[in-house]
Amino acid sequence: MRYVDTGNGKMPLISLIAILSISLTVNLPGLAISPIMDKLDQVFHHVTELETQLLTVLPNLVTIPFILCAGKICTQKNQIKVLAVGLLIYIGAGVLYFFADSMIQLILLSCLLGVGCGLVIPLAASLISQYFTGGERTRQLGMKSSLSNFSVIFATLFVGWMASISWHMAFIVYLVPLIPLCLLPFMTDGYISRHRTVDAAPSPEAAKPEAVKPVNVGSRSRATLTLLLGAMAIYFLATYGTEVISYYLPYTMNHYKLSTTDVGVATAMYFLGATLSGYLLPRIIRLLGSATMQIAIATCVAGLFMTGFLHMYWSYILGVLVIGLGYGIIQPVVYDKTSQIAPSAAKSTAYFSYLLTCNYVAISAVPFIISGTKHLFDAQGDWSFSFVFNGFVLVAVLLVAIWMRNSFVVKVGAPLPKE
Repeated sequence: MRYVDTGNGKMPLISLIAILSISLTVNLPGLAISPIMDKLDQVFHHVTELETQLLTVLPNLVTIPFILCAGKICTQKNQIKVLAVGLLIYIGAGVLYFFADSMIQLILLSCLLGVGCGLVIPLAASLISQYFTGGERTRQLGMKSSLSNFSVIFATLFVGWMASISWHMAFIVYLVPLIPLCLLPFMTDGYISRHRTVDAAPSPEAAKPEAVKPVNVGSRSRATLTLLLGAMAIYFLATYGTEVISYYLPYTMNHYKLSTTDVGVATAMYFLGATLSGYLLPRIIRLLGSATMQIAIATCVAGLFMTGFLHMYWSYILGVLVIGLGYGIIQPVVYDKTSQIAPSAAKSTAYFSYLLTCNYVAISAVPFIISGTKHLFDAQGDWSFSFVFNGFVLVAVLLVAIWMRNSFVVKVGAPLPKE
């Protein structure tokens, strides 16, 4: 049996693969619909544009309360059962998509998909937080981010190919949760405990979280909540600032006479950048040191301004890639901070549920905020506005991050402050 380092001993490689496989599922809801929008318009002639858009929006909206639900009900003893239920609901929705023949059925299944995904999402990061510590935790959270973004690239290409055969076949991508479901036995606490080795004399930072953190799961100190709110704020603003690509890049590039294929390539660059950053995260942190967060935010700003001011194919490709590189650093770093903030392993799922709720709220908020600010600045016809405005939002975030450069939430490598 092969083993991997956890920062405090070793665990089976198959258990790490099982835990990381959950990340393949977290970014998929709504994905299968995007490449087949035009086909659905042809199949369902009587439906409105709003009904079609609900298929991409609803999974993310329904996911939010069930992320919080997972954080509320998960404990060390039942978290694998909750994960199994979420995966089964996810797969069930994926199977039922093959038999759907009306828009109302597709909309209802999108809601069911959001339920299953919401129960799964917090555990993708929480299980890593529980079994890894120190630099190894940072490395595996980077891998988690990398895999979740890579799955989007692969699935988008796969969906486009399958949709050319039949629009129903596009939904086969929602059977990906079969992978972590089959690997479920290898991520149980019983299996990992039986095959795990622990260092004889670990440092205070190099032990399993529940062994070194207070077990008082009801701890809600003001200092801890302040740190969590800080991590949530950075994650919300970074997600909001960069998610503008998903909503407005296709319209902007089409306005400047670029093809749908060009849009697809440019969009893929975002996920490619995030994948590369996640995979290379330990090396990036060694290179950039304590300024990692500030440089990552500055990278996103540069990409947004490049996308907003330069309207050539190469500038879109490069700008979106740069944004992905920046966000791909911010995401796992914030995950790592949340792992340290959680007062115990038992509370890690709850803390990640709060953090990840920010992600989906930010995604849902983008069109409303941009629409409101466009109206406020009378910029309805300005296709660059969304990127430039969000660039200035992240400039403000960058200035705050520089001002608070020694704070735990912003400084990479900073020790958790004592309460």
